[in-house]
Amino acid sequence: MSLDFISQKEVFNYIQQGDAVVIDIRDRESFQKGHIPGAFSMPYDSFDEKAPILRKYGTIILCCEHGATSLLLGRRLSENGYHILSIGGGMEAWRGPVV
Repeated sequence: MSLDFISQKEVFNYIQQGDAVVIDIRDRESFQKGHIPGAFSMPYDSFDEKAPILRKYGTIILCCEHGATSLLLGRRLSENGYHILSIGGGMEAWRGPVV
């Protein structure tokens, strides 16, 4: 499949289309302090055991702290057939709403 970068402006467009999901791969504490509305927490260190559930989504949008971890994970997932988008700059660059 593919791995591409996505801007924060594009995130909600993908979600509204209905077959995309935002996965926050930061640790649970960081997720609880603030995350993108509608995002699901799947920490990187326990990601592999939960990954199969993502097959039902056409597009997976990964988010981490700075963008590097989601890029590494995104490459691996795209090699396994997932369509991955990585939020450029991660939560540090995110200027949209946070819950």
